[in-house]
Order: sequence, then structure tokens, then C-alpha cells
Amino acid sequence: MESLLTIAAIAVLLPVFARLSEIGTGRDQRFADPGFWVQGLPEPTLPAVCAAHAALAEPAVRERLCGALDAVAAAQPVARMPVVLTDALSRIRQAFLEPVRNAEARADELRLQQREGIGELRALSDAIASLEAGTRPFVDRFRLAQSGEAGPAPVLCAARLVESALAADAAGPDTARANAVLLLAAAFDGHAAGEALAPTALLPAAGSTSPACSVKGLPAALGAAASLMTGARQSLLNARKNEAMRDLLASAGWQWAGWMLLGLALLKWSRTSVPPALGAAVTLALWALAAWVSRVPWPFAGRAFEPARLDLNPWSPPAAFVLVLAGAAVLLLLAAAALHRRRTTFAPQTLSSRLGYPGLVLATGGGWLLLLDLCANGHAGNRYLALYHQGHLWLGMLCLSMLMFLRQPLARVLAWTLSMTGEIARRAMQRLGAWRMGSAVALATLASIAVIGLTLSNMRQLTSELGRVWLIVGAAWFFFLRGSPLTERLSRSAGTVASALRYVWPLLFLVSVLIATMLVTRDMGPLLIAGYASGAFLAASVAMWWHQRSGSRLGALLLAVALFAVWIAATTMTLFRLGAIDAVTATRLESLAAPLASANDQLALVSWFQRAAPDAGFGVGTVPWCGYSPGGSCGGVPAQIHSDYTFTAIVGVFGRAMAWLASIGCAVWLHRLIRHHGRATSGEPRFVQVRGRIVHDGQAFASWIAVAWVVLTLCQLAVTVAGNLAVLPLTGVTFPFVSFGMTSLVVNMAFLALCLNVDLPAPDPHG
Repeated sequence: MESLLTIAAIAVLLPVFARLSEIGTGRDQRFADPGFWVQGLPEPTLPAVCAAHAALAEPAVRERLCGALDAVAAAQPVARMPVVLTDALSRIRQAFLEPVRNAEARADELRLQQREGIGELRALSDAIASLEAGTRPFVDRFRLAQSGEAGPAPVLCAARLVESALAADAAGPDTARANAVLLLAAAFDGHAAGEALAPTALLPAAGSTSPACSVKGLPAALGAAASLMTGARQSLLNARKNEAMRDLLASAGWQWAGWMLLGLALLKWSRTSVPPALGAAVTLALWALAAWVSRVPWPFAGRAFEPARLDLNPWSPPAAFVLVLAGAAVLLLLAAAALHRRRTTFAPQTLSSRLGYPGLVLATGGGWLLLLDLCANGHAGNRYLALYHQGHLWLGMLCLSMLMFLRQPLARVLAWTLSMTGEIARRAMQRLGAWRMGSAVALATLASIAVIGLTLSNMRQLTSELGRVWLIVGAAWFFFLRGSPLTERLSRSAGTVASALRYVWPLLFLVSVLIATMLVTRDMGPLLIAGYASGAFLAASVAMWWHQRSGSRLGALLLAVALFAVWIAATTMTLFRLGAIDAVTATRLESLAAPLASANDQLALVSWFQRAAPDAGFGVGTVPWCGYSPGGSCGGVPAQIHSDYTFTAIVGVFGRAMAWLASIGCAVWLHRLIRHHGRATSGEPRFVQVRGRIVHDGQAFASWIAVAWVVLTLCQLAVTVAGNLAVLPLTGVTFPFVSFGMTSLVVNMAFLALCLNVDLPAPDPHG
């Protein structure tokens, strides 16, 4: 049934992927082959200029442009234009003129063939027209025809103005002259900081105006040159990305289908008695091959483009990371052969839910469809996000497949480690006493929060996921230990309030550390989700305490529901009352209260877009992501609709009913993932007998992790949908498995691997 549902999900979405091939080169021909790009630009000149003259420049200019470079104490005064910049200018001119000269030479050759009657006349005319049509945008974009000398006008303007300023103001301050050459070197290198610093830096007065200049003043000329060179240095990279996007739009559906079927095959194989090391080795090899076949970009390359296959040629050599993965697979295979003699015992596995893997197939396929459509027709700044997401999805599937084989040894090691940690902490408390132990833990916690706040304060994607992992693993550990009958004595101790506090204090400690860390790192979006999820965990812990104390299941259930409802109300009220303390939260609250009058109009745009969408959605390829403005700018939905407003994106493409179906279906799917885990384990630390050996029950702790992850993910889903519907302020969190975001996707894939399989209890040999 699992295989049939997976194939059905693929069959449903593949025709929708087929519509993407009709998009062609996207809105405004954004993926069209320009035919011309700048090659042969000089190597960066800023390091050499910084080493020679940085010590004389202003501190702000020196720090922004030269960074950690050690400036020479006795820097050389700037008497004339540095030789390194003169040589670089010559190479820049040559690099810009070379494509035009080649195109003109080719056009002359074709005209000669035309006159001599060599070849088909119409084909030659079309080729000449194509060359001329490609040359004109290149010349206009880089302003090659607007100067008295050949070359890009803004660059020539900035160079000549700096040269004339140095000659005319020979006795001027050294600081201004050093600033000028540093900023010119930054402009040649396409350094974004140079464009920002030029208007504020101390600069010498230009002695004359260059004929190439269309701007007034040296600061404006330096800024224009930096902007042009940034585009020029990106032109070749963008041309490669455009080529990859055209290929991706045509083949994305088949790539996704192939990856999902490969994941299904590995999932089924992981349920057999295959050794974990062997399964991990084969998984690495197969996903390395999939990366090479699909030409997947390396996901850790940032905004650079490092494909797994260097060229579109099917037999192009693999990239370095593919070879590294293949090498790691060989090493794991050798390790599996060496460990084969040691018969490590693991229980056989089975699926936790028939809907588990098919639900993942639908979520990832729908998310990639949305992103491809957005890249082709939405904000131009987001046009390569689907290309990056190709690498993210590949990496997520790799992690999912690897952890499916490593799930049992990892769960067993975690269960043993955390059980031993709890025992060590108990013995340390007996020796040191509660006061000393508590003081040591408090000091260590405060130090850790301070270190995290100092080192990760500007890395919110990472800190939010670390906070999730902390809460999930901590809550799982709490329930793993508190679920034991050994805690019944603690729950039945004298004094109801004191007993409850003693029972739940570890969970209160976990929640307090998470809240403090999120406040220090100013990561307010995940803080709201963690706040709601913490209420669920606290309500469940109090209900567990009451059940162990009184033996009443119905009373414990009613107590949990009441406490969770009170917690939600209190958290929401706190958000609206105290949220204005943080600047970002205050902006979101203002946008929620008055979307049309707020400085942040994103919620107003989202609300308009949801109301404007037809009942069945606009359909793939026809969504007005940029509104109906006739201008070239994209003034429609917010640029981050691929992450924060995924629910709204689903409404626009597939309709409101489908968006609600996706949200409710995701919640039901998450519940189905853990529904049958209780049949595989009692959830308490214990030893089990597997094939004649007594081992730790790793499934117990793995199941608690799965439960905690599902609870937190359900809270994330609810907050995301509520933010899109203007019920809560937007928190900047993703729609699970659908939204764009590498860290979120990979972490969710890792936790999902703990849910899809469960240990199959061995039958009792004695009947």
C-alpha cells in the first residue's frame, strides 16, 4: 500500500510539473541566453592596494574594504595612480570589448558568406540578426558606446577622475588620496562596500571632468563603476545559472520523481536485516550518482553555483563533492566488511504508517512546484531559488536515507547515553548536595547562553533550529525518564504543589533556557512556536504526574486540555501586550492591527492576493506574483512568499480549498506518523531481548523524540497559517517540508527518519 500511494502521489504531480516546461525562459526572458558575458576580468586588486596604502586611509574605509589585512605601518604616499590599477583598467577594457569584437568579426564573416552565396541565405540573415540583437543589449547594459575611448563608460569615468584628482591635488591630504585609490580598487573588484562608502569618504577634488562621465563628482562616479563591475563579474555566473534553470524547468518533474522512488527503495531496504554500515555506504553512493545525473548544485556553496556535473554534457566529469561522497561510500563499505564479523544485533523494522512516505512525496513535490513557478514569474531577485532548493532537497533526501539505516544504532546510543547522564547527575547531586549542584548547573547554563548570544546572534536560521533540537531532545528525555514506574514514588510524595513542581522542574528548566537563549539571540519567531509547544509539553507532564498520583486517565486528560488552553491564551495575550518591546515584533503587530496604514504593508498585500485568487487558483505559470502593474518592477506579493507566506502561495496557485486541505492534511499526516509508535515500545527505559541478546530498548527514546518533534511541528504549522490569515503576527517560520529553507528542511528530514520506521517486537520463542 505504501508503494502504491507513493506512485499515485507521483502520478498526480508529474502532469503539473510538465506545465513548467511551457514557461520557457520565464517572465521578461529572465532565463534567456544573453549570448554575451564578460570573461577575462583581472584578479582582485584590492588586496595589493590595501597592503600598500591602507594605513593612510580613513579607519571606516580601511576596516570595510581591507578587513583583517595587516596594513603596512609606514604606508607609501599615493603620488600617482598605482600600477596595479593601471594594468587592471587595461584588462577590464579588453574583457569588455572582446565579446563585441568577436561578434562583429563573426557577423562580417557571415556577411562575406552571404555575398559569395555560401550557405542558405535566410539562415545567414537570421544568424547576423541574432548577433546584432545580442550585441546591442550588451553594449547598452555596460555603456560601451558612451565614452570617447573604447570601454565601459562608468569605469573609465571613475579611473580618469581619480587620475586627474591625484595629479591636480598633489599636495592634498594623504587620507583623501588613499581613500580614492582604495575605493577605485574596490570598484574594479565589484566590492559592494565601496559603492556604499564612496558618498561619505573624504576624497580629493577632481581636476577635470572626463568625457566618459554622465555623473557629477568623484563619489558618484566610483559608485557607478562599482555597480557596473558587480554586474559584470556576475554575468558569467548568471549565464551558467540561467542555463541550469532552463534545464531544470524542463526536467524538474522527472528528477523529483526519480529521487522519490530512490528514497522509497532505500526505505524498504532499511527494514530488512541489512547492516547499518552497508546500508549507509550504498546510500551515499546512490545519492552521489543521483547528484551527478541530475547536476545538483552543492548546497553549501551559498549563492555560488557548483554543479555536481561540470557541464550539461551527460558524460561531463563529476565535481569534487561527488568524488568525496563516493570516497566516503567506499570507506563505509570497507568498515561494513570489517564489522561484519561482529554480529551486532538489531530488531527487525516495519513501517509506522502507510501515509508516512507518500505524505513526504506530496509535500516536497508541491513545495518545489511553487518555488519553480515563483522563480520563473515572481521577483527577479528570487529567480534562482529553485536551483538552490534542488541542492537542499537532494541533501534532505540524503540525510533521510542515511538516518533510516542508522536509526537503530543512533537511538540505542542516545538512550544509553542519556540514561547514564541522568544517573551520573543523580549521583553527583547526592555527593555535592542539591544547593551546590544547582549552583553549578545555573552557572554553566548562564555561561552557555552568553556564549551562544555572542557567537550566534546574527545567525537566526541556525539558532532557531538549534532551539528546536534543544526543546525536542530535552522534552523527549524528560518523558523517557518520567514515563518509568520508578517515578511513581516521586509523584505520590506528600504535598500536591510541591510534588508537581518536583516532577516537572526539569521541563521548566528546558523551557527557561530556550526562552533565555531566544531572547539573547533576538530570534523572536521561533520563540512564539517554542512557547506554544512548551505549553503542550508542560500540560502533558502535569497530566502524567496526576495520572501516576491518582490513577485517573480521564482526569489527567481533562487536566492536560485545560492547562494547554490556559497556556495558549496566556502566551497569546503576552505576545500582544509585551511584543512591542522588540522592534521587529512591534512592526509585525502594527501591520496586524492596521495593515493599510502600517509602514510594513506585506500583510495587506497577502490579504489582497488571497481575496483576488480564484476558487481553483490561478494555476501553474499564470499566477500574478507581481500584481497587474504595467511597469517592469515586481510590486505584487512580498519577496519572501516562498518561506513566510507559503500558505498564501498555495492559495494563489491551487486555490483556498486546496490550501486548507494541505494544512489540515499535513496535521493529520504528522499525527499518523506517531500514531502506532505506542505499539512498538512502552516508552520507558528498559532492556529487551533481541535474537537471544539483552540490549537497550532504543525505540523508546526514538519514539519520544518523534512525538516531541510532531508536537513542535504542529505548533509551527498552526502559527504559520494563523500568520497568513492575520490572526497572529507573522513570525517568519516555514511551512513544514513545503517552504524554501535548507536548514529547516534538513532538520525536519532527520527527525522524520525517526518516525517512518519502528522496531518490530520479536515473537516470544516460548509462545
